[in-house]
Amino acid sequence: MSEKRSIEVSSEFLDKLFGMADMPTPADLSEEKLDKALTAIKDKLDAALAMSVSASAKSVGIDISQSSSLVSSLQENIKKVLIIDDLGIVTVQLEALCKKLGFAATTSKELYDAIEKYKAQDFGYVVADLFIPTEREGFMLVDEIKKISLLCKLNTKIIVMSASGKPEHRDKCLARGANHFVEKAPGWQDKIAEYLTAED
Repeated sequence: MSEKRSIEVSSEFLDKLFGMADMPTPADLSEEKLDKALTAIKDKLDAALAMSVSASAKSVGIDISQSSSLVSSLQENIKKVLIIDDLGIVTVQLEALCKKLGFAATTSKELYDAIEKYKAQDFGYVVADLFIPTEREGFMLVDEIKKISLLCKLNTKIIVMSASGKPEHRDKCLARGANHFVEKAPGWQDKIAEYLTAED
């Protein structure tokens, strides 16, 4: 039987979240308003990353606007991460983490969209929540990613994360082909970063 998940956040956290999005904290919080705030934060992160890359290039005398072939080459060599979680807050957190580590991140909130996105690009890593929204979809995702990876001779590393600390969830994920299982306990993002930056 699947577990029902919920997330509780303080008013202080919401003030900081909407402040990062340059939006007032709404009196009545809705999923639509939360998504707008998260999208605004994502856009700001994208803009900051672009400015950082441009500044770094200029510091060594490279004009990115005149070096499309160089940009294409750099993009091909950036490690790509597919992040799947039905909680927007988590995908934003992990996307920011990936960019800090120098990875290109793509996000998805559900099983079939994630599979289509995985088929479209050569991802080095898949970081997926087990409950999307139930463990059934999470196990199906691991099965599909592993099957496609083997069929196309890819070397995708699969990292499954979950608020559940049940040993059977961990064992099932690893048995199906996941490389790592991370419980969403304090320090879980550090563990994700450790696995993403580990040597092959």
